[in-house]
Amino acid sequence: MNYLNILKNATFLLFGLLLIYICGCERVQDMITSEPHDAMDTAPIRISVVYPGDCLGDSSYCDVLYNGVQKAKAELSVEITEMESNFETWDMELRASAENAGLVITSGYQMADPVSRVAPEFPDVMFVIFDAAVDLPNVISFTHRVNEGTFLLGAIAGLKSKTGKVGYLGGANVPLLHEFEAGYLAGVKAVNPNAEIFRDYVADDQQGFYNPVKGQELATAQYESGVDVIYTMADQSGFGAVEAAKMAEDRYVIWNYIDITDVAPGVILTGLRVGIDESVYNVIQAFVAGNLMAGVRSLGLAEDNVGYLLTDGNRNLISDDILAKLEALKANIIAEEITVPTIPTTSDDEGVEISSVVP
Repeated sequence: MNYLNILKNATFLLFGLLLIYICGCERVQDMITSEPHDAMDTAPIRISVVYPGDCLGDSSYCDVLYNGVQKAKAELSVEITEMESNFETWDMELRASAENAGLVITSGYQMADPVSRVAPEFPDVMFVIFDAAVDLPNVISFTHRVNEGTFLLGAIAGLKSKTGKVGYLGGANVPLLHEFEAGYLAGVKAVNPNAEIFRDYVADDQQGFYNPVKGQELATAQYESGVDVIYTMADQSGFGAVEAAKMAEDRYVIWNYIDITDVAPGVILTGLRVGIDESVYNVIQAFVAGNLMAGVRSLGLAEDNVGYLLTDGNRNLISDDILAKLEALKANIIAEEITVPTIPTTSDDEGVEISSVVP
């Protein structure tokens, strides 16, 4: 019996040593704890978001993008790194992100060239850009037919104005913002052909988004000229227009992307809704599922991705009659009965049949 026990113990010892030699101590520990092999070896899904400037908290498209990212973090259980950048660090931040993530997300017309330079260096990494078209095999681009949405904003301004004078305040005098302006001007003229339109840009480049003092100066001059509604597409500079409206009487501001009616009650007439938050959440969800494909996607009224903001804070400023006219115009655009221009002009022959679009 003693001999058999000794032999049995020696056999188990020899078997254990053999396992350690063949598999290594860690592999033996895996077998002991019964951890699934696939779960231990699968790398985490890493996603990086590069904001195109110091733009978080300015109630602009960056905040809409941020909201979509936070929803994805909470609901999809993915690791997402976020960073702000500026024109001096765009390429560097994109490269650093691509080295540590499988998906890199950014936004803004100014990021198109940096993405075009960096994406080819990382063919196995997917890049996503909003508000710009980059046609590369590993880039997903989302462009928005914002001119369709701003057409409705222009209609609101034209119908709401008591003076017949409305304004537009842009941040940067660049082609993307011309699309915002073009739709707005066409919308004003569609409902108020005799309206007088005042237009200003804060600067010729992206610095125009970060100068609220200049924004207030330009908005004040418009209000003093009789303008009673200003649509501002100027991000931080647009807060200057809000301050100017606060100091004037019966003056309104049309905002972008975010509802800020609580900042200036009775002043914010409406705003442009762009579903960047929904799009970024869907992109991350598709990436996690392995279903993300490159390409350029155009979103507008028909896809319910742009529109106007109607909230408890501004509902009392927009009458049922105005709403009825807006919905009729929206239906006409979706049905392609109205072609909304992308190039600004104040003439009556800008692709809109003035006499036929107002119910």
